[in-house]
Amino acid sequence: MAVQRYLGHSGMMRWFWAPLVATLILSSLWVGLSAALTQRPLAVDGVLDLRGWDFRHDGQIFLEGDWQFWRDRLVTPAEITDGSAPPPALLDVPGRWTSQKVNGVPLNAEGIGTYHLRVLLPKDAPPLAMRHNQRFVAWNVLVNGERSIYAGNVGTDADSTDSAGQKAISAVGPIDGVLDITVQVAAFGGYGGIPRALLLGDADSMYGDWQQELAFRTAFLSVCLSIGLLYLILYVLRPRDRECLVFAVMSVAIALVQLTSNTPLGSEVLYSLPGQLLGFLNNVMFPFVWLSCLASAALLFPGSLRKGLAWPSFLFILAVPVASLWTLQFPWLLTWTATIGLILALMTLIAATGTAAKQRQPLALPMAIAWTVLGVSNLALVHRVGFTGIMEAGYCFMLFLQAALLIDRLRFMLDQAKQSNARLAALNGALEDQVADRTKHLSETVDRLQLAQDRLVQSEKLASLGRLVAGVAHEVNTPVGTALTTATHLAQQVEAAEEAMAAGTMTRRQLADFLTEVKEAANLLTTTVERTAAVVQSFKQIATERSDETRRRLDLHDLLMELRPAMEVRTDAPHVRFVMESKPGLVLETNGGALTQVLGQLLSNCMDHAFPGARPGMIRVAASLTQDGSVDLVVEDDGIGIDPDIRPRLFEPFTTTGRADGRTGLGLHMVYTLVAGPLGGTVSVTDRPDGGTLVQVRLPATPRTEAETASPPPTPNVGAAGMSAIIT
Repeated sequence: MAVQRYLGHSGMMRWFWAPLVATLILSSLWVGLSAALTQRPLAVDGVLDLRGWDFRHDGQIFLEGDWQFWRDRLVTPAEITDGSAPPPALLDVPGRWTSQKVNGVPLNAEGIGTYHLRVLLPKDAPPLAMRHNQRFVAWNVLVNGERSIYAGNVGTDADSTDSAGQKAISAVGPIDGVLDITVQVAAFGGYGGIPRALLLGDADSMYGDWQQELAFRTAFLSVCLSIGLLYLILYVLRPRDRECLVFAVMSVAIALVQLTSNTPLGSEVLYSLPGQLLGFLNNVMFPFVWLSCLASAALLFPGSLRKGLAWPSFLFILAVPVASLWTLQFPWLLTWTATIGLILALMTLIAATGTAAKQRQPLALPMAIAWTVLGVSNLALVHRVGFTGIMEAGYCFMLFLQAALLIDRLRFMLDQAKQSNARLAALNGALEDQVADRTKHLSETVDRLQLAQDRLVQSEKLASLGRLVAGVAHEVNTPVGTALTTATHLAQQVEAAEEAMAAGTMTRRQLADFLTEVKEAANLLTTTVERTAAVVQSFKQIATERSDETRRRLDLHDLLMELRPAMEVRTDAPHVRFVMESKPGLVLETNGGALTQVLGQLLSNCMDHAFPGARPGMIRVAASLTQDGSVDLVVEDDGIGIDPDIRPRLFEPFTTTGRADGRTGLGLHMVYTLVAGPLGGTVSVTDRPDGGTLVQVRLPATPRTEAETASPPPTPNVGAAGMSAIIT
């Protein structure tokens, strides 16, 4: 229906049908009449006398007539020349063995045989060439004892015979004005015989015709594939136009027919494939072409196909490749299966176009003519009547119709595109005003969102600051409160002692008790002040970037090896197993002291939190080089993991679950500050699949120099000292 809508407005389909049909009919009549009026010599008793034939004026000639023939034998030219070959019979050429007899005895459809013909040439004969295109069985053509043209390898049985490879045209040279032509045929899996006679002619003319036909068929193949591709693109653009897909399949099938036929194109492109395979593929293309025709009729003229004709047509057309497998047993099967399928398909298509014509559909007449021409040419090819290339003429006609449909389809789509562009231009004008209005509203919304974001950021800063201040106040307030209570109690004891001494009532026992309490209070004051100082020092440590530490070039593997004894001492517990994995070559330009502090804090966290109640477990420290050139330092354990309540605040200061045990919660915050600051890397904490925690510190690596490659640089001792300071 879509094509009818596209073409209903166009008149380009009305003017070319009659001239084209008339041209085809006149061409057929002219070729047939020319062949009937031309008297061509025929071979008699195995001899073809061409001494009166002028190849330049009379043209090329098929070597037809009575050839000498030896059945079930591969006779060599030498055996024929010296007379050692058995007496030959005479066999008409061209002809298939399925319809021929020798001395009244029918020939088998397949087997081996040898033909021989002596051609007498004029003295002034030009350089000659010979051509033969039969490629579905194996054969050799030997001219004056030399192999000239061939198809496959000729053997005495099916195992030693194949039909792969072909040379279809060759120059030939007479000896004393004579061409002794020997044709050896080995037919296994295909018809034997010479279905089409050899062609002999002037070499320039023969090779010129070969090149012209090759160029024509190559162009035809290109046009078929191009039209098929364009229809496929149209189908992709408009999937509801299913007839585009049908025409694409038809075009590709027609192209493949050209490649698998006995043509120069097939000989040049698919010369290495076996002839039996090419014959089967050629028969497979038959259903594709005609089923495409029936499908296009169903899509172009919905409801016009008669089921009583359509289903038998489908069945007989699909049966053609199957029938080709049994033609040796039943020689008539393939011919009549294809004939019945073609006749039924033509009847179905003509009936469909008749129904469409009654409905005044513009495509009815052109499609009826196209399908009729294609069907008649296909029938002529099946029954081997008409002129050479009649099938290609039918294909050209169908291809011409498809090209016309494609042009109108593209024209209609172009008109639609222009109309759509006009509508889009109108819509764009209206949209510009809407966009301007929406942009204004969006700008105001963005301003309000930016203000809200600034307020949220400020709020979060204040909340974070509040948590920080609360943490600092809590950590400092406890020891300060203890110190204040102790100092107050000490002041009361001192005042009581002064009063007792003034009254002279203090005994030695009271003095000793007073001194003991003073000593205990002093010790308690010292402890609390030291704890307060430690909290203040830790807070100062995490709040700075350790700008006093210089960056050094070191190998992380060497640093870990130097720190290993200290790490083993820190993790020395009966229930904990320590593992370290590293390889040389992990060169960094980094702060060794800060890296040592990070490692110490992570090990402390593992020992303090991962294995409560002497739970057995493992701590693993590993260093490796990543694919992007960075260095990964991994500290993992298989302990109890991280409490989900503190995970969102894991790197915030004073975040801990061990505050009751005197822990401040500054360790991971210090790790984050050191990694993101002096070390210039990233740190992440994840859960291990089997339980426990994995901390990954990723640091930028430094390319190794030639000297370092030969001898890695030693790690500075400041790292070990820093570790000792942390873990003791």
